[in-house]
Amino acid sequence: MLRPVTCAWALGMLVLTAAEAQPPAARGRRVTLAAQADEPLPEIHVAAGITTVILLDASVDKDSVQFDTTRIRLVDVGDSTLVLEPVVTPGPKERWVLRVRYADSAQPEWAAFSLVSQPGEVDLQITAVRKRQTLASCQASLAEAQAHCANTRAEVWVLADRLAGSSVQAAPLKDSRVRGWVYRLGTQVLLVLTPTSAAGPEPWTPTAATLRYQNRDDTKVRVQAVHVREALTPGEWGTIAVETDLPATSKGAFFNLELLDEGGRSLKVNDVEIPLAPGKERAGR
Repeated sequence: MLRPVTCAWALGMLVLTAAEAQPPAARGRRVTLAAQADEPLPEIHVAAGITTVILLDASVDKDSVQFDTTRIRLVDVGDSTLVLEPVVTPGPKERWVLRVRYADSAQPEWAAFSLVSQPGEVDLQITAVRKRQTLASCQASLAEAQAHCANTRAEVWVLADRLAGSSVQAAPLKDSRVRGWVYRLGTQVLLVLTPTSAAGPEPWTPTAATLRYQNRDDTKVRVQAVHVREALTPGEWGTIAVETDLPATSKGAFFNLELLDEGGRSLKVNDVEIPLAPGKERAGR
């Protein structure tokens, strides 16, 4: 038998439907900021039209806030607070980066967050704190700095051997996905580059590289080493240096560089031009 729909039943269903449409919010949560560039950024769960307040543990530079203005509305920036409201909800695999620089000289210099969507949860308030350095970590940093100074002195002689009495020739990289230079040394080639935002929103660390002639895909130049210097700001690309053999080059010859990591990700840098030696340059004119 069908039961008549009462006003009380209809009102109850309307309230229940509205409650289900609005995701529950975690009203307060504490996160620790990434201290190193290779550490994951703390996540903040956000949703379109819902305001999130970030409370920081020190004063910030109000003019240093970095975020995607097409997706996030910055409601207010206080002495040590950020108030934001997403215009849209991040997709299932999207991670939006929000950064702000501290006004003091303590480390880390920047507070960086990864804004994501979490079904059924939205952060209304986040308290963000910097990780305190222990005596052991300070001693380790001092030992690392001292070792770096010693290695720098040794690298002078390595550079002298690589130049082999020749001058250094340089040419800028042309691919918009990176910024950097190609250096022709006496006995090898050095590519130094930093990926731009066009390379992708999620920075990663390459562990290998290939360098091929552009018109001869099967011909590779031997890569001697790949070095990565971590970014000073968490969530940004670091600087990458690739050492290769010195290939046979001619005027108008181009190469393709591909950076790879152990997980299968890759970044291709096209139209790499290795500078000609001064003698060959004059002969080609």
